[in-house]
Amino acid sequence: MKRVLLDSLKKKDIENSFNEIRIIASLNSQYIVQFKEAFIDLENKYLCIIMEYVNGGDLQILIKNH
Repeated sequence: MKRVLLDSLKKKDIENSFNEIRIIASLNSQYIVQFKEAFIDLENKYLCIIMEYVNGGDLQILIKNH
């Protein structure tokens, strides 16, 4: 789960984050990590994004290790 502190973002950045979630949710490919769900933790003011688990880490780790 990725957590983004909403208090640290400008209004435009928050809008962009929600647009990105909509785009990610609409993608369906074996080469793209699958989106599961997103929600807002109102108490702590976090945007939470849940994606599928990938063994071996993310692309950045794969590139670094290569």
